[in-house]
Order: sequence, then structure tokens, then C-alpha cells
Amino acid sequence: LFQGKDGMQGVGIGSGTLVSADGLILTNHHVAFPDPDQGVTHLGVALTTRSDRPPQPAFVATVVADDEGLDLAILRISHDLDLRPVRPAELNLPFVPLGDSDSLDVGDEINIFGYPGIGGDTVTFTRGVVSGFTRDAGVQGRAWVKTDTTIAGGNSGGTAVDETGLLMGVPTRAGAGGDAAGDLPARWGR
Repeated sequence: LFQGKDGMQGVGIGSGTLVSADGLILTNHHVAFPDPDQGVTHLGVALTTRSDRPPQPAFVATVVADDEGLDLAILRISHDLDLRPVRPAELNLPFVPLGDSDSLDVGDEINIFGYPGIGGDTVTFTRGVVSGFTRDAGVQGRAWVKTDTTIAGGNSGGTAVDETGLLMGVPTRAGAGGDAAGDLPARWGR
């Protein structure tokens, strides 16, 4: 759901992770900008309250930072569903604490949560291991964490946590053409 030139419209869905109690959400750039030609100004936010139920529409967010090259974006919850402004300091939302992806090593367990199209309308969990790292121009050290974990379309922008529950990356599908395995952006919010 987004606010475009022609009012509120639906474009697609993606996953994201609350990373602060005051409503910061980490997701993929391509989730935040599903159709750049539409002039997106607001994105609908639905919250997961139970794993056996679909997420419930709750807020509207705006993009406050993004990096197309790393396919990352930060959103801030800014309005309720009636487009009335909210006070971030009063939200007190549950969130996933940030970890340090540089602490990951090959063979470490990684857990992925998201809403892939193949998983229906409830949250989907997959588990795998860190299978390696890659570099990228403009990023010092590792830029991507490779994993054997299944990352299907719709899981993009979701949550990749280590075994202690710290956020280690944001799932995104590698390449084009439907790879089942994915890469996790390794550097963000450090």
C-alpha cells in the first residue's frame, strides 16, 4: 500500500523489521520503492501479533534513508491508518535489537523470518547457515553474507537473526531469475 499521485493504492507486499521502539523499520530498497515511477510517499505497515495469523494493518511509514546499491531502506512510522501523525516517542513498539554482522563466521546458524508469496499470509521461518561472504565496491570488508537458507520472493526485507535473536542482516534474493538461496546485506545500522 502506498500514497501515490492518485491517492492510496496497492502495489505489492514485502517484509521489514522494527529496529527501534519509536518505529524505525529496516527493509530492502526495492520493497520501499516497489514502483519508482508512482511517486511513493507513504507505505502501509502491518504488524505481526501472532505467528498463526496474518499481519494486521496498523500504521503508515515514510522512507527516511535508502541505498539502492545495497538494496536497503529505513522507514519511520509517521501516521496512523487515518493519516493522522503519530508521536514516535509514544509508540513503544517491540523491536529486534541490532547485532554486528562482522561477528558472523562460516557455518554460523542464521534464521530468516518474512512473508514470501509461497508461504501464504502468515510469517514464514527458515533456518540455514552462513556459507560465505562477498565484497562490493564502496564497502570496506564484507558487504554481503551468503547463506544456504531459502529466501523466496516476498521474504525480501525481512529479518535475518543469529541464534541469540540479534538482527544480522536483511534478506534479499541474489541475482535475477529466481535463485532460491539468497544473500544478506551485512553492513547497516552499525
